[in-house]
Amino acid sequence: MRPPRSEEEQILLWCGVVAQLQRTRTNRILRDSGLPYPLFVLLRHFCHDPDREWTVGQLTAAFETQQPGMTKQVARLEAMSLLASRPDPNDGRSRLLRVTRKGVRLRDALVAKTEPDRARVFQGWKRSEIRALHRGLDRLRTVLDENREDVRLS
Repeated sequence: MRPPRSEEEQILLWCGVVAQLQRTRTNRILRDSGLPYPLFVLLRHFCHDPDREWTVGQLTAAFETQQPGMTKQVARLEAMSLLASRPDPNDGRSRLLRVTRKGVRLRDALVAKTEPDRARVFQGWKRSEIRALHRGLDRLRTVLDENREDVRLS
């Protein structure tokens, strides 16, 4: 017999399952693109606001990861000319990173490559169902994002 789970617990579990399934699907679609999924995610992050510049420290905080790993990912994107960097005038130890036009073009091409699968996944959904799910997930994302440090332990 399965242990009872609240709807809230199921929502959070299902979000993880959906994320894993989508990651696997996207990896399969982009297999021959030369850009592994983690780099694709980072490139999409930069393309959300192409004019914004980021430090590795800011990226590390945004992705809640370790700095050495982020430094390696950024270096790979820079080596592919998808990111450009310049010295941070406020901190000589840091560099400011920005997506290049080539990076935006690659992101656009890769997202277009995922479009047919995304359309298939949502085939048969009513626009109202998509909007309702979007609103709920945006609300959940916002609460989690705005309360990263406020984790209740008891």
